[in-house]
Amino acid sequence: MSTSPHVIDVDLKNFESVVLQGSLQRPVLVDFWATWCEPCKALTPVLERVAEDYGGAFTLAKIDTDAAPEVAQAFRIQSVPTVVLIVDGQPVDAFAGARSEPEVREFLERHGLKGGAAASPIEQAKELEAAGEHAQAAALLADWLEQNPTDGEAIVALAGLRFSLEDVEGARELYDSLDEAQRETPAAKSLLARFELLEGAGDLEALRAAVEADPKDVGQRIELGRALVASGQTEAGLEELMEAAIRDLHFDDGAPRKALLEVFEALGPAEPLTVEFQQRLSVLLCS
Repeated sequence: MSTSPHVIDVDLKNFESVVLQGSLQRPVLVDFWATWCEPCKALTPVLERVAEDYGGAFTLAKIDTDAAPEVAQAFRIQSVPTVVLIVDGQPVDAFAGARSEPEVREFLERHGLKGGAAASPIEQAKELEAAGEHAQAAALLADWLEQNPTDGEAIVALAGLRFSLEDVEGARELYDSLDEAQRETPAAKSLLARFELLEGAGDLEALRAAVEADPKDVGQRIELGRALVASGQTEAGLEELMEAAIRDLHFDDGAPRKALLEVFEALGPAEPLTVEFQQRLSVLLCS
């Protein structure tokens, strides 16, 4: 449920006040949706984001067709999602199916409704990823790349998402589609470092057992740290690599430091764990 004052859940009880009477004051965009509808799950966050950005220029009324079938029948809704624009108590336009944010804004602008600048697909994907909606973020970028297949930044972003979703093969295919210049960007280099970490990772359980059997074995601890990072246990992996550096910073021509630097590159400079462990490594190097 949205906490925005511009987004209202509507059923038969409040339909007249919110939609019919409300549209006499400002346009109402009615989102007919259902809990089982996958396209609805993609469209609703877009509509909510646009409603918030427009700051009250219109009201977004969300109607669950299973909870309010009478309203859906009155509008002769044949499929969900269906979005209807109501002005002065009357429907003036509509569309069915999921739409991208720019398409929703274009729909509204045709009726004189304007908001702020649309967030880029990459920015939208980052917001979704931060909210834990990795699959939805990946779908958004995939749609964008169908129309903009040479957008290197979007390709790298989608590859990173697929890597996080454990679709390493799909992520690698996307990386391989980058041209030489696109591979020189920091994000692309970070992605390549993630591939290299994964390719060089050993068997996690066997490495755990080896380190437990001989905690002083710096080489095995380095390999365990790499494997942990490759498996997604980034902080635990960094702790193992830092412990290896503490035990013997100069082991195998500085292998603990090199391994840490590889992980820093894979994570990127803005990652909080990179900043934290870079500081800890700097203290160790200066001690």
